[in-house]
Amino acid sequence: MTAAAYDLAAAAAHQLRGPLATIRLRLQMLQDQRPDIAELPAVLREVERLAALLSQILAWGAARHSDPDPEPVEVLDVAAARLEAWSVVADDQGVGLDLGGTAATALQVHGALEHTLDVLLDNALQAGPPGTTVTCTVHVSGHRVHVAVTDEGPGMTGEELARAGTPFWRGAQTGGRKGTGLGLSIAASLLSASGGRLSLDRAASGGLSATAVLPMAPD
Repeated sequence: MTAAAYDLAAAAAHQLRGPLATIRLRLQMLQDQRPDIAELPAVLREVERLAALLSQILAWGAARHSDPDPEPVEVLDVAAARLEAWSVVADDQGVGLDLGGTAATALQVHGALEHTLDVLLDNALQAGPPGTTVTCTVHVSGHRVHVAVTDEGPGMTGEELARAGTPFWRGAQTGGRKGTGLGLSIAASLLSASGGRLSLDRAASGGLSATAVLPMAPD
């Protein structure tokens, strides 16, 4: 997809967000007034899905125009905070969360690591069956900080790994769950703007190991 197409998609999403919010509000009001209309909950769910898609497209566009000046971030602290935030979802799904590694300071455009970990943890929790564990590990290699999120799910084929991160593409391991197919694209864009990258590999557990790589902050 060209840069012009990226910008056109983001501009269209921005124009549609207002009217869609109005439609959602009117439907919610109608549901309060007419709870007997059985189709309304399903219609509202579809409107919510479209609203989520527009928000993802807007975030996608913002990632392409992120502030080029990176800021320092304490990687292990951010990872611990995001695991804590996702612990309720993990408990509900019967999936364990584990954090390990070493403290390190990296450089990022504002919010890049937090957003990326939210995407990776969401994907990992969806992929991991009950009784398994999602592991987040921080380590330093050279002048790079690596934050790996590993699940024990079905993983991806070589073809899926090659296509993962393509905007709007969703792999077979989603199991029919709803999503926009933009999460990894946005994460990769934010990491790239930070001078880093997103890496996807098969894990030794058979699942997926998704790694956010950021440059280490100077001493």
